[in-house]
Order: sequence, then structure tokens, then C-alpha cells
Amino acid sequence: MASKQPIVLIISAILLTICSASNISAQDATCETQGDSTQDRIGCLDSDGDGWSDPDGNWTVAMGADAFPNNSSENADLDGDGLGDNSDDDIDGDGVVNEDDIWPMDGIIWSDSDGDGFADQSSHELSDNCPFAYGKSRIRLVGCSDIDGDFMPDIYDDDADGDGIRNELERAASSGTILYDPFNPLSTPKDTDRDTIPDVIDDDNDNDGWPDLVELDRGSDIYDGDETPFNLYFGINTGVFYSGGLSSNSFSFDYDAESLEISISAFMEIVFEELVIPLLLIPTYFAIFYARASKYRAMLAKIESAEDSDELIKLEKEINSMVKEKRIKVYHGLVLRNAIEEMESRFGGENNSREEE
Repeated sequence: MASKQPIVLIISAILLTICSASNISAQDATCETQGDSTQDRIGCLDSDGDGWSDPDGNWTVAMGADAFPNNSSENADLDGDGLGDNSDDDIDGDGVVNEDDIWPMDGIIWSDSDGDGFADQSSHELSDNCPFAYGKSRIRLVGCSDIDGDFMPDIYDDDADGDGIRNELERAASSGTILYDPFNPLSTPKDTDRDTIPDVIDDDNDNDGWPDLVELDRGSDIYDGDETPFNLYFGINTGVFYSGGLSSNSFSFDYDAESLEISISAFMEIVFEELVIPLLLIPTYFAIFYARASKYRAMLAKIESAEDSDELIKLEKEINSMVKEKRIKVYHGLVLRNAIEEMESRFGGENNSREEE
């Protein structure tokens, strides 16, 4: 294989040079002798009657004339080894027999290990840059993996699986429990507005111009491009952005964080956050206050009805726990401890009186 290939390359180069220099087609080459040829030239001398004209001064073997003008079973010798192509078991002379040669008419290439249609051998327009990995890429690298079939090899393709979302954004959309594979078209993060940015990292999922955080705060659907904070009420547009001045561009319905928003939605947000929520919290404050006060009064009653010091010790531990868990206020705890001390003093005085008696 190696010994014959350089010879084939030299011969091929010579033939190409001759053909290019002559710049003569079979139709342009006149016949020095008239005859019955039908394949390369029409009506020229064909000694062996195989349809291919005999070479002459106007038309040589290199141009397409019969390489074996006296042998009707042969007309060409691609590798120039003196053996006609019809009987040559290695037509291109690359050292690989025709039946094993994927490209039997090309002396530079002959095998394709990965079966992708590109040759294992180098220095050819069909040479495979990834000879052991099936692929159909043609841009930058030939014959390498190309999952989405856009001819760009996966290693250079911004969207290797062709799902419309770039590789780095698929990785960015992945989390600890959900992983997206940029090389698998069936593993694609959700993209509601089809802007190629996955919803989980998209600031505006419905592409209506309103940031999702604003829509969530106002109560409009972040996945519905037709619904915005401006049309939440009465089914019509109830707001505008004012950027200053009195020109035709001073007012706009498009979201603009730098402009003044005049709308029912903005007004309702102010009312709800500044007035409604504080008012709703007032009953909660009173409920907590009365709950703590009730627990304080109940514990004070237990202290006053205690029958001995042991019971007071248990009550004091319970009071400490209540203060720690914020079930009663700190100053309530101090008052209850003072009440315990008073009761202990009373029990101590009663015990002294019994001993004197």
C-alpha cells in the first residue's frame, strides 16, 4: 500500500496538469482519422470497437482516449500500472483491493472506520477529523459528532442539541435535583416565551416587557403575555408611564422603571402595603397581647393559691420557661417572681410561728 501510493499521486498530478493545460473537451477535439467511436469522441477512429477513440495528436490518453486501443475489453488505466481497470483488482493503486476499498477510484483514501462517509486517511477533502467517532459535521471539523445536524461539530456548536437554548443556559438552568443535558434534545428546560432563555433564569417569562418580580407583586400572570398590571382591572388599560415634559413621547404604556407610573395597579399596591396590611395586623397585635395577659393572670392565681414552697419552686421553673419561649413578657415574669418571693416569705413566717409554739 505505502510503496505504490507516492507513484499514484505523482501520476495523478501529472494527468491533472496536462488536462488543465490543454483545456480541450472531447467535443472540441477533432478527429485525425474518422471512425465509429461513441464514448469519448463521436466518429473518430476506434480500432478495437469498444466505443472509445484511439489516441491521436488532438486527443491523448490523459484527456480520455482509449489507453488500450487494441484491446476491446479495456479502455482505462487509472493507476498507470499497465493493467486495465476492468481487470485490475486495485484500480487506484493504493494497495487496497477494490472490494475492500470504499473509494476504489481514489488512490489517496480507502477506509472509513466509523462509517460516517469520511475517510480515515488525511490530506483529502473527505478526510475525517474524528476517524473513530461517527459524525456528519462539515464546518471547522469534518466527520465529527453533530447531534443537531447543522454541520457544526458539537464542540464548537453554541446549541449542540439544536433545541433553541444555548449550552451554557441549559447548564445555568440546572439545579441540584434537575439537570439539563445540552447534548440531548429531549432534555430541554421550559421556555414559555421562546426567547431562548429558560424560565428559571428569565426575568420576563412571558416577554410582555414587565419584570416577573413586578408582575408577581402586582398579581398579574408571569406566564401570560396578554396580562399585565395595567389591564388587571376592568379588562382595559388603566395605567401609563410618564417620562416628563409634554411631548408625544412623554407617555407610554410600555414598562419603564425610570419613569413615573400612574396607574390603578400602582395605587392599589400603595394602599395595600401601606394601609391594609398594617390595619390587618392590629387584631393580631391585640390577640397576642391578651393571650400573654391571660397567661400572666393564670400563673399569678396559681402562685397565690400555692400551699407550700415545693409548689412555688415548680411554678418558678414554669415561669422561666414561659419567659424564654416568649409566651409572657419579661416584665410579667419579674412580677410573678416577686409574687413567689412574697409567698415564700409568708410560708417562712408561718413555719417560724409553729416552731415558737
